Amino acid sequence: MPAGTDDDNRRTWWRWLPLATIALATAVLPMSVSRAAAPDGPDDDTLRAGAEVYSAVCSSCHQPGGVGLAGRFPPLIDNPSVDDAEYVDTVIRNGLSGEIVVNGVTYDGVMPAQSTLADQEISDVIAYIQSGFATPAGPAPEIAAGPVAGTELPPLADFGMTAAFLIAIGAGALVLGPRIVAVGPRHQFSWVDAWLKTGVIVVGSIVATTIVPARVLELETVQDLPRTAQDLITVGLWSAAICATLWALWYAHREKRV
Repeated sequence: MPAGTDDDNRRTWWRWLPLATIALATAVLPMSVSRAAAPDGPDDDTLRAGAEVYSAVCSSCHQPGGVGLAGRFPPLIDNPSVDDAEYVDTVIRNGLSGEIVVNGVTYDGVMPAQSTLADQEISDVIAYIQSGFATPAGPAPEIAAGPVAGTELPPLADFGMTAAFLIAIGAGALVLGPRIVAVGPRHQFSWVDAWLKTGVIVVGSIVATTIVPARVLELETVQDLPRTAQDLITVGLWSAAICATLWALWYAHREKRV
């Protein structure tokens, strides 16, 4: 073997060392960067704060866990649009109306702007939604179930207003009742009597077709029923009120009371 061959081999090996180092770095660096760049999930404090905001503001429409309500409110879980934090932030701040398509289902409703939420609350609830409604470690947030401040009067004040309202109705019935139910030729009614009779008909129709069904739906027993049963109760009450109003108009007209 010619002299100097071993030296030549060593020099050849050192010549390839920089290329091997570059190749190894090229293979390893992207994986290291991707691991470093991958954001950690939100911490438990953020999840708890976001869960509290969601339960108080969002869950009544989008339902616990973000499953939505078929045909009315779109789901947030497995919703591709939720991955865009800027889009979700804009919708929360400004609201949304018009048709949208989520997972092949079309929704056409109105979401009001949640302008009362602070920036941190919006950030927390977005993190909670984007986490897939992850359950934070530790104790779950306790959300007060009582009425929101300023939306409900003290019991004594509420009772006083109810009593005053009933007294006013009773006094009005005693004073105006005879004029409202008076019988006589329609062309001889004064304009005051005509407007009194009209007012009774209009107010009675409104109370019977809107206020009464709404009060019934607020009952805890009714709220525990399936949605279909609640809809049937609403339609039944509304239909009965319409029929009763039409019958009352027919009877009053026949008896020359209107």
